[in-house]
Amino acid sequence: MTNKDITHSPNSHLPKDWRSTSDEVDLREVILVLWQKKGMILTISLIFAALGVTYALLARQVWTSQALVSEPTVTQVANLQLSLDQFRAASGIEGVDFSTLQRPALYQGFISAFNSMNNKRTFLIQEGIFVDEVKRENISDHRDERGLMNNLADGISARALDKASTDMTLIFSAETAEEAQDRLVKYIAFIQKGQIEQKNAELKSIWKNRINTLTTQYANIKADTIQDRLDMIRRTQYSLRISEAAGVERPLENLSTKDIFNIDLGSKALAEKLKILEEMKNPELLNPALSKIRLQLGSLKALDLKDASFESFYTIDSPEEPVSRDKPKRPLIVVLATLLGGMLGVGIVLVRHAFRRPEQV
Repeated sequence: MTNKDITHSPNSHLPKDWRSTSDEVDLREVILVLWQKKGMILTISLIFAALGVTYALLARQVWTSQALVSEPTVTQVANLQLSLDQFRAASGIEGVDFSTLQRPALYQGFISAFNSMNNKRTFLIQEGIFVDEVKRENISDHRDERGLMNNLADGISARALDKASTDMTLIFSAETAEEAQDRLVKYIAFIQKGQIEQKNAELKSIWKNRINTLTTQYANIKADTIQDRLDMIRRTQYSLRISEAAGVERPLENLSTKDIFNIDLGSKALAEKLKILEEMKNPELLNPALSKIRLQLGSLKALDLKDASFESFYTIDSPEEPVSRDKPKRPLIVVLATLLGGMLGVGIVLVRHAFRRPEQV
């Protein structure tokens, strides 16, 4: 019998030592191998669990303190509003733009200042937080310092409570709950102090600009009035000469002339008018507008604009110590580390078994 006959004959039998090989996985065999190597898998899982516990205990903690604020009330900005009213009364005008000093603008200005990177950087350096972190991390490179500063600044923010509300959540993260609360309180006070200084300086700037504007306006009108007086004196002198030449001593009743030289008053009246114009040294007598401007200037210069204290926000929830840390999530880290160790242990056992199978055949 040939090999061909043995191969194709349905009644032929395989050789006695012949074994069939297959790539299919025997689940029962895999489970049996895993059970036999359960000690190794358990050991690796415990090692990873211990590493997870160590990391969870030594990793940098992050605690976040929060405060909820909204737009300030009328009472909270009463002192600033009083200064605005005094300024309006002294200047006697309504055209000055005070929109940046109203309650909505004060609130928005506070939130913008809270999120300002410059303010965050100044506060972190001023309080010594950044210097302490640089020493702790042993950082000497300027690029690493910028990265550290950005990481610290990311833990400070003002976020909208929801899209439909103007309420904002103020956030400050630190390594302990006490530090998070203390730094949030200090940072809020730091921003509020800056807002008070900025808005009072803005009001004083408007006040000084108004004084300078009125001073310039007064000087220009005064110069024009003085020149008008000189022109009137010259015209009166010419009119007097003409009236004397014409022999007109008394006012003329029916004379109607459009000439620039008004001789219908007569020489006597023109002489008296000339005398009065020469005696009038105060330009305000000729132009009442000068008196009005002078009074406004006097009122503005006499105005004592002191720094007005106010609050740019209304506190709904005050900063409190957080009751739970944000990072690290210790239970989750330990569970994930244990699962990773178990998966690695199973993988090692299966790989070793797969490489040993051909030797066992």
